[in-house]
Amino acid sequence: MKTLILECQSISKNYGSLKAVNNVSFQLNRKEFLAILGPSGCGKSTILRMIAGLETLDHGKVLLQNLVVSEKGKLVVPEQRGVGMVFQDISLFPHLNVSENIAFGLKGSKKEKRQRVREMLDLVSLTDCANKMPHMLSGGQQQRVAVARSLAPSPELILLDEPFSNLDYQLRVQLRQDIRDILRRKEVSVILVTHDQSEAFTFADRMVIMKQGIIVQEGTPTGIYHAPIDSWVATFVGDANFLPYDAASIYLDSYSQKHDVTGFADDSTLQKNSQQLMVRPEDILVKSARNKKDHGIIQHIDFSGDQQVLKIQLLKGNQIIARVTSRENWQRDQHVTIRIKHFTVFPHSRMTYN
Repeated sequence: MKTLILECQSISKNYGSLKAVNNVSFQLNRKEFLAILGPSGCGKSTILRMIAGLETLDHGKVLLQNLVVSEKGKLVVPEQRGVGMVFQDISLFPHLNVSENIAFGLKGSKKEKRQRVREMLDLVSLTDCANKMPHMLSGGQQQRVAVARSLAPSPELILLDEPFSNLDYQLRVQLRQDIRDILRRKEVSVILVTHDQSEAFTFADRMVIMKQGIIVQEGTPTGIYHAPIDSWVATFVGDANFLPYDAASIYLDSYSQKHDVTGFADDSTLQKNSQQLMVRPEDILVKSARNKKDHGIIQHIDFSGDQQVLKIQLLKGNQIIARVTSRENWQRDQHVTIRIKHFTVFPHSRMTYN
């Protein structure tokens, strides 16, 4: 049975006339990894700061382990919440070495502190950096120290505020995987705030999508990617093509077509010609046209190493993109046929994938 560690009940935060967070509610289970994903200024970092106790609430409640720690007129200070936090700007104390940074805030005897620091250094694979100063470390090493420091007091909840965004791409990907594995081993609950979709997908068990201070969708990474609630979410979490149903029906493969009939029959208030299909680029099968029975012409090809993106001008007038393996041989101005393997229907969102 799942146990709640955090509950945000209708929390709001205003800055003057700006509603940074507007009546937001969600929960977090023990050992669960949650990503709060949204564009800059949507309120996601403000939520993290309210959970940590760094911001007051204008409305609602924050409960940690069933105890109210924030509501209007009440604020349990951050150091009494048992919550660890890692920020985007790595906030190590420059006058303390690595061990001293990790030990900062620990309680107990000197022997107990030294033992805990050794455990944390081993956990983040920095045992040989114990006596180094922060300026002697790489960005990735500094962030590992920040994670070790946040874990040292044994919190049950860790808050990550875009901790990888200042790192170069390869280091960001590797460090994200390493820190995710470290936090899994420690069996803590985690909230990651990010505007990077791939980061949220690879890190989290569950996602909350925010826009302009409100939650627009909540679910698993797979569910949100394949069944977005609307076109904004669809394009925010990935590339998407949008086609009117009457123009797209000829492109549906046999599996999609079979389920498509059932899908539209389920709602008699909606007409096929008022529907729009959302199709991910990887769900389009492209073949070379034969016997002049083509559906479109390749206008542009973007090569990206393992993949290539084909921009195709359809004869029906729509322009789409298809993502295929980079080993396939395609040329500009080549005539092609396409088949749509999977799609989502808007405004009546229904998936037809197996």
